[in-house]
Amino acid sequence: MEQNTQQPNQPATAGQQIGQAAEAAPQQENLLDDVYDDSMEGYDKPVKKARNILLLIGAFQLIAIATVTDLPELEMWITVGIYVFFAALFVGLGLWTKKRPYYAILTGLIIYGSLLVLSAVLEPESIVKGIILKIVAITLLISGLKNAKEVQTWMDNKRARQ
Repeated sequence: MEQNTQQPNQPATAGQQIGQAAEAAPQQENLLDDVYDDSMEGYDKPVKKARNILLLIGAFQLIAIATVTDLPELEMWITVGIYVFFAALFVGLGLWTKKRPYYAILTGLIIYGSLLVLSAVLEPESIVKGIILKIVAITLLISGLKNAKEVQTWMDNKRARQ
């Protein structure tokens, strides 16, 4: 055991100050938590962009409701219901990216791709309508998906440490 040989009027050495500070400071369960909080900084940007794209797709579904005014009443309400359903679905997937980014983005990409294919089959001229926005959306979702697996693994490991 180390004895404190310091005289009352002498300043403490750097080693003694560090030792005293370590004894006085409350101990954390995991000293690396602060380091891990910033470790995914570069990876989460594409995931955030993908989250925003999912939310934006949901918003566009709601905006599309304005295009169904010329349908008969029953068809109009069915179409509005479908748009609202998909809007809620994409917003829900966007929010889910905070818990499970990989699965949320993958599901969103599959559903969005399926909607584009279905739209192209039912209305072939829809392929060229908004093609740039569709390409940007798919590109950002794929980019987010590439990093989402690492982010989700990191989040799972962080939860396991706590």
